[in-house]
Amino acid sequence: MKVVADLSLTATALAPLAPPAWYAPWASPITGTSPALVLDFVAGSYGAGGAEGSLGSVLAFARGTEGSVVDAAGALVSAPPDTARIDHDPATLAPLGLLLETGRTNLISGSAAPVDQTVDVAGVPHVLSFYGTGSVALSGAYAGTVTGGGAYPVRTVLPFTPTAGALSLAFTGEVTAAQLEEGEAASSYIPAATAPVTRGEDVASVPLGGWFNPSGGTLVFSGALAGAQANDRIVELDDGTTSSRLSLLWNTVLDRPQFQAWDGGALQAAVAPGGNAIGLGNHFRAAVAFSASGEFAVSVNGSAVAVASGGVVPAGLSTLRLGRSAWGAQGLMVAESLTFYPARLPDDELQALSA
Repeated sequence: MKVVADLSLTATALAPLAPPAWYAPWASPITGTSPALVLDFVAGSYGAGGAEGSLGSVLAFARGTEGSVVDAAGALVSAPPDTARIDHDPATLAPLGLLLETGRTNLISGSAAPVDQTVDVAGVPHVLSFYGTGSVALSGAYAGTVTGGGAYPVRTVLPFTPTAGALSLAFTGEVTAAQLEEGEAASSYIPAATAPVTRGEDVASVPLGGWFNPSGGTLVFSGALAGAQANDRIVELDDGTTSSRLSLLWNTVLDRPQFQAWDGGALQAAVAPGGNAIGLGNHFRAAVAFSASGEFAVSVNGSAVAVASGGVVPAGLSTLRLGRSAWGAQGLMVAESLTFYPARLPDDELQALSA
């Protein structure tokens, strides 16, 4: 028997397929869980609670001064106060992510084309940086000479620790955008004309709205820290204080991120994955999760998941902060992306998300 089917479209037309949701690329890879928050600073995609928006509509940002950044054309430019800085690779022009830095002061006056000068320094780590093929001779509180490796974008950097007192700097040849600052790693260039100039700290946060699940969730961060002290924050969710918080922070003993939970000033969990140290300046991905049962988990760069249980999830969380705590604890960071899923995802998915 021969069966003939009529497949013509007559009375009813096929409805067009709906386009995938804008956040579909960030769905978790195993369970397909949709993200509640997306901050992708490299792709330029942002949204919360299923609604896509501009960076400014999702992230609150403040900085009291101008700040230098490499723009999409590879030029070193100045961003106005209270403007987020999306940094770029000056050679490839690829976007690197959101630049977040602690406040720093450039001690060199006339930094664009400096002349010989003497500055007062404390006996703490400092770093000298500049562009050009010239040289800088240091004497007094520290003795040494450094020769530049090339014009912009080649930046020559000299970390050193002087004794407290007067430090003399003598410039020879091509030296531009010279900077002397306290710290162990160079921050973005701070133009200083007739006197030292301070760049304000970057303050980036997201209010925890209806998209946030206070009883369980998963955060995934991608980026790098160029400089950090013990317990400098990478991502923190808090109640406006440091007493109740979930913190992904830098552990200087382990030389890699650690996940901590605090409730009412009491430590509930401090967990870090095993494996080799990551080290400052190196890219990493971290996935951290928490659940109502008091379980806290973390995976970094695809590591086996480390889990701590028996704690209490902090109550009253109101703000997500990038690169700092409510009071500071800020290093030098480039954030590539941050994603929040409103569920404690399984361990194999945490491992996949951090790989």
